[in-house]
Amino acid sequence: MKKYILVALAFLTLGTIQAQEKWSLEQCIDYALKNNITLKSSELNTQSQEVRHQMAKNQRLPDLNGSVSQNLSFGQSMNNQGVYENKNSQSYSGGLSSSVNIFSGFQVKNSISAQEFTLKATLEDLKKARESLSVSIASGYLQILYNKELYLIAQDQVKLSETQLTRYENLATHGKIPTGQVYEAKAQLAKDKLNATESQSNLQLSLLDLSQLLDLKEWQGFDVVDPSIDMTSLSLMISPANEVFDYAVGTKSTVKASEYRLKSSEKNLEVSKGAYYPRLSLGASYSNGYYPDLKNMDNTKMSLADQMNINSRTAIGLNLSIPIFNRFDTKNNIKLSKIDVENARLELDNTKKTLYKEIQQAWFNAKTASEKYQASAESVINSEEAYRFAEEKFNNGRSTIYEFNQAKMNLASAKSDQLQAKYNYLFSVKILDFYKGEALHL
Repeated sequence: MKKYILVALAFLTLGTIQAQEKWSLEQCIDYALKNNITLKSSELNTQSQEVRHQMAKNQRLPDLNGSVSQNLSFGQSMNNQGVYENKNSQSYSGGLSSSVNIFSGFQVKNSISAQEFTLKATLEDLKKARESLSVSIASGYLQILYNKELYLIAQDQVKLSETQLTRYENLATHGKIPTGQVYEAKAQLAKDKLNATESQSNLQLSLLDLSQLLDLKEWQGFDVVDPSIDMTSLSLMISPANEVFDYAVGTKSTVKASEYRLKSSEKNLEVSKGAYYPRLSLGASYSNGYYPDLKNMDNTKMSLADQMNINSRTAIGLNLSIPIFNRFDTKNNIKLSKIDVENARLELDNTKKTLYKEIQQAWFNAKTASEKYQASAESVINSEEAYRFAEEKFNNGRSTIYEFNQAKMNLASAKSDQLQAKYNYLFSVKILDFYKGEALHL
């Protein structure tokens, strides 16, 4: 039921689609890079890592803390003359303290470097996400072009069947052929119309798929430009696989992201080793207090200003912390960091091997698609000749309608195979161009 609804929508919206402005591949890619939700999520991950990098850099700054307190005392307490009195008292105090790290086994420096390499890896991940999205859009775009040409072939089949039906009806009217052949022609026309309807439905579905990839709110008026493609020049664009790999391994975001993560792991190992070193820090503090019951020597109440003068306390000092034993935490953290380094190195090797396999596969697909396209082109020429010969025989009464329809279907099948080979060939070449760092375009 769903399929028939989509087919109905296809007929209703066909006129609207052709009236709308068509999108080029470059426009589709540009729009998606700005509006795709998944890509926006990757951008947020990058922003988060930028914050972590900044937090690591801020570890070089001194800290500053303030404190305020109120104290209530009940019972015996010492007054300012050094005499204990049995009474209730209260006091107020406040202070500022600050410390700055001077040396911590280069942990701060290495931590900043580790976060910087992680940030670079995240930026490469974002670039990879953009590239993957661009490839997906190019694939969807080519699928639309493929379905458009299939739909044109289906329409041509309908036109041929309509022409043949008209001819049969005229021949049957004059008694030159049996009426049954008219019904056979009508059946063939109905079949061709069904195939055309299915082709149109597939075209609409491919337009829907691409519009969803672009995150368009409305897709009914969406259509793409039909570019002029010079298939004869594609064979000149196929570079050797090793040449493509040599370029890609030094530039592709997947490899660079793995390289940066390896460097980040190496810096984190240095951070773990830094825990063996002593820590030296500089600290300073200032505090003051106010006691409402504090009195002068003449038993008069001491003012706030006087108390601030005599109760202020300032301190500055160096603190050296020497690690002696911490339950082997440092030793074990170093072991874990070394494992992380080895994992990152293996991941880099695996990324390079995967890239090499992908390029080899893309090159093989391009070469195979090229051969299939050439073979399919010859098949179309031969099928056209076979159809022309079958039509001539049938018109002269030397063959049956089944033989004629079989030649007609063989021609349609050959053209469909040629289209499939054509777009497989085109996509494979564009993928190789992508690995060579070229922008996707038609």
